[in-house]
Amino acid sequence: MNYERKLEFSSAYFSGFTLSIDIRYFDNIDEIINHAKDNLVAVLQKYNFILLIEYLNGCNFHIHTHSLEEILLSNDTIYICDHCDDIMID
Repeated sequence: MNYERKLEFSSAYFSGFTLSIDIRYFDNIDEIINHAKDNLVAVLQKYNFILLIEYLNGCNFHIHTHSLEEILLSNDTIYICDHCDDIMID
């Protein structure tokens, strides 16, 4: 079974930022989002994008296209969104 999942931000400022994770290390969607956000912050810090980091810290990131079970079973790209008011699936 393939445990690698592709995450991609869907955001006005961060769209296109992607990373791959091993889904076996995460117990819930919040852990996935926090891991992706930490990776993005690390890249922004590396290049000293202070204002973007401040903006990022104010974003409400969520995954509303997949439940945790769907993430575990699907090989689809998982989008992490911050620009909609859709109901989140947990």
